Amino acid sequence: MKKLLIILLAGIFIAGCSGTDGAGENSDGGESEGNQFEEDNEGENEQSEEDGKEAVYQIGETAQITSSSYGFPYEVTVNDFKVTKEVEGYSVEDFFMEGSEPSEETRLAVVNITMKNTGNESFVPDEKISAELIGELTSVSSETKVFTERKEELGTDEEITGNLVFVSNTLFDDGLVYLIYEFADPDEEVKFELPVPEK
Repeated sequence: MKKLLIILLAGIFIAGCSGTDGAGENSDGGESEGNQFEEDNEGENEQSEEDGKEAVYQIGETAQITSSSYGFPYEVTVNDFKVTKEVEGYSVEDFFMEGSEPSEETRLAVVNITMKNTGNESFVPDEKISAELIGELTSVSSETKVFTERKEELGTDEEITGNLVFVSNTLFDDGLVYLIYEFADPDEEVKFELPVPEK
């Protein structure tokens, strides 16, 4: 019984040593396998970025988006972006409740977009879709006083164009903000990069 146990332990010891020697002798092969593994991983990361809609869109580009809550597809194109104190007859002060005032740095971030229903069913954009303006310091939702067409039903293949308006006092501190759709779902989230113009 002892001999059998010794033979068994010796076999395990030899098998363990030969695995180590093999790795040491073939260090070049190990490196190339490691490099191949890294390259494969990079390819997977790029694919997962495409799957997860990690691309960042620019002004003038169109993003195809899927609603994370309702599953319908739609498109958004950012046509223009500006920072101003007035838009469509509204001033910064008009977006504040009575008794509160904007700071010296408060501005209106105005993002002109075109939204198209690419699905098979109608929907009301204001009820089903939200857009956020996000930066290092900025985190605001769009105001509802302007672009009221969002409150009407948008049929299949129909599109609307208008201004999303965001009120913020941190735009100039950020210098760069993002218009984000499907913000709550990282798998469907879509970003448009918006450089903040200087004062």
